[in-house]
Amino acid sequence: MPELIAVIGATGFQGGSVVRALSASPDKYTIRGISRNVESARVKELQELYPNVEWVAADLDDPATLEKAFAGADIVFGNTNYFQPSIRERIDAGDYDAEFTQGKNMVDAAVAQGVKHFVYSPIVSATEVSNGKYTNAYDTEGKAKLRHYIEAAPIDGYFVYCGFYFQNSLRAARWEGEKVIFEYPLPVDVKQPYVDIDDDYGNIVELMLSDRAKYKEKRLAAVEGYYTGPEIAEAFTRATGIEAEYRCVQEYYYSIPDIKSLFEFFIEFDALSGVDMTEAKDSVKKPFTNVDQFWTKHKDFRP
Repeated sequence: MPELIAVIGATGFQGGSVVRALSASPDKYTIRGISRNVESARVKELQELYPNVEWVAADLDDPATLEKAFAGADIVFGNTNYFQPSIRERIDAGDYDAEFTQGKNMVDAAVAQGVKHFVYSPIVSATEVSNGKYTNAYDTEGKAKLRHYIEAAPIDGYFVYCGFYFQNSLRAARWEGEKVIFEYPLPVDVKQPYVDIDDDYGNIVELMLSDRAKYKEKRLAAVEGYYTGPEIAEAFTRATGIEAEYRCVQEYYYSIPDIKSLFEFFIEFDALSGVDMTEAKDSVKKPFTNVDQFWTKHKDFRP
């Protein structure tokens, strides 16, 4: 009998990739997509693509709705978004545990419903990796704290650490005359890990669920390779023939103290320090998408 997996954030990048990957195995998984608004245009679009997915509304700030959404589930894929407006409002008001609280609500609801397996994407703690140099990169701290909470809970945890999304480049582009400019707050010589979140992330979740004894409590990386900003821009030019340039632009990001600390941490340290970088890439059924393949897939993209 197929297992039921409840996917938090099924309309987003991570959750959407999980839905895409697991929907190809209806003999193994029944999927319940969880969203705050199941009447949204995005949900309706996904209903057309995946007609067998059940949709249930839930709010990460409302534990009762989460318990209802997790009823009968064998697996929960949990997702928290530090940049969600409601989280940012609470962070700005001094509630630095806002993201962790939402994650804790998910875990507690899953445990209350007898869910056996919980999959989550943490981030390494900037405080730990930097030996206390960067202590207010709260996006990393809430997710790292939640990983520890999952490990201590009576539920089996599985952890996928994401690199930067290649898809971020689509939102970081603008025209300047006949040239496309990519802008991001990382200096031109800084390499960080990247992944095609749409096509590759869900396959890693599928891998972990296929051998739970092996991957329980493991920390796998969703990463194809390490790239600088200019390398991503050069790949865009190779795919499209359009001149492109990468520029490090930090003014906006550095005007927000916690985001400034986050990117200062990324400039100085590997975003995935201490995470197994090879297991997932070497073991998934479908090879990861590299930067040239990503831009070939998006060769019709224009800012």
